Amino acid sequence: MTPENLRDLVTFIPNKTEAVHNWFYYKEGFAKGLVEWAVKEFFLQEPVLDPFCGVGTTLLTAKQLGMKSIGFDASPLAAFVSEAKTRNYDVVELEKQLEVFSELKPRQIGKFPNKQIRRLFREKNLDDVFFYYKKINEITDAKTRKLFLLALIDTTSRVANVIKIGGSLRKQKKQEMKVKKLLLGKIRRMISDLRKTGTEGQEPEIFEADARITKLKENSIGCVITSPPYLNKIEYTSVYKMELGLFFGEQETKLRAHIADAPSGRDFETKQPLVAKAYFDDMEKAMKNMFTALKPEGRAVIVVGGGCFPYETVESDDELIKIGEGLGFKLVQKIVARKVQCMRCRTIKVGTVRESILVLEKPQS
Repeated sequence: MTPENLRDLVTFIPNKTEAVHNWFYYKEGFAKGLVEWAVKEFFLQEPVLDPFCGVGTTLLTAKQLGMKSIGFDASPLAAFVSEAKTRNYDVVELEKQLEVFSELKPRQIGKFPNKQIRRLFREKNLDDVFFYYKKINEITDAKTRKLFLLALIDTTSRVANVIKIGGSLRKQKKQEMKVKKLLLGKIRRMISDLRKTGTEGQEPEIFEADARITKLKENSIGCVITSPPYLNKIEYTSVYKMELGLFFGEQETKLRAHIADAPSGRDFETKQPLVAKAYFDDMEKAMKNMFTALKPEGRAVIVVGGGCFPYETVESDDELIKIGEGLGFKLVQKIVARKVQCMRCRTIKVGTVRESILVLEKPQS
């Protein structure tokens, strides 16, 4: 049975009101409810794999359902957020550290070296961010340090004079906000979430790794629930380059919305843009690794979106079904969750693309 709100579940929007899931807004993700529905609807078994884990919706939901899981992502920011959201915390320790931070008085202890990033902030705010970043790195307990750093990353995006539009940052002056007030408030809400949801459960294994080349043991995974980057021309990480530059030293990351780099021109055989050919070549590598890792009769639930180009659309779902069947997968179901208009120059309609859920099964040998 397909839920009536499936259109919403393939977006991150429902997670905005979900404790812990909403610790970091990630518009490219899907909702907790999608994972819950998929597990029940398709009789999915553990361990759960998400090779494009984003900020950990699959992994956190699996933990909440009492299922073992493993995930990886090529983005250091995404892998970090996933880990911070899925640890078992000592709430008493968190509250003690919060008291310590409440007594701190931020002062200038150095300047962030990247001038481009400095231009995105009021000077005092960036000085305060730098101060708290240093203090967080002095926390001896690794899990507490992760939670506090995630709170600071979220706070930083709120005080920066930028807004996130599409796949890019746009400079926009905001009303002055105090870093300390926002940071402490965020940590308090995170601790409150943990008190509501509990901190017990099987912690997922999470790695910063590339789904194209990362291989797991053959026949070791019960199911896959994932959403690879969609085929389009937006670089996913452009919108997070501020956080990547400030906290991970990787502002100039080349990870794109498609998996490969962006060649120009068209493929002779398929007549598709070469970037689409590169995308499907890379997806074949990732899907082959999923197939190998799955146990016989294990299922992969994959949320995919079509590609929108200036003069045409490319439907990814049917192409990925062909790739999957070529690898040995059997198609269980293709569910179209929603259709999205493809526009050129924001005003000219090129067509529509599908956002679909593919359910594939690895047959018995």
